[in-house]
Amino acid sequence: MLSATNKDAALLKLGFTRISLYRSWDYPIGTAEETIIPASDVRYLHQTVATDGTRLYAYSWVKEPGLLLTTERHVSALQQVVAELETNDLSLLEYLVDTFFQQHGGRGPHIISALHRSHPVAS
Repeated sequence: MLSATNKDAALLKLGFTRISLYRSWDYPIGTAEETIIPASDVRYLHQTVATDGTRLYAYSWVKEPGLLLTTERHVSALQQVVAELETNDLSLLEYLVDTFFQQHGGRGPHIISALHRSHPVAS
């Protein structure tokens, strides 16, 4: 099993950037979100926007294997979940990221900010 440090490095290599540490330190827990997301996670945003404007977020579990890919930073509905991995299978993660972009028209602009904006800033 990958350590949290190795999982972080793998996510960064795949094009994600860290946008938060443990959820409870960053903002209040939403009632809908706590049923979907474990109490401790690190959140990431992919630095590339899909051609249709959809963003890809990753929630990396700190104390257990696996992660969640979503289309929103704050998940409030299961429809926002792209995929859930129960292991730290990085080849599967890479495949799911590529599939996400294919389903959303390809890779669009690369962003220079980790902030979610309705109109991304291209680099």
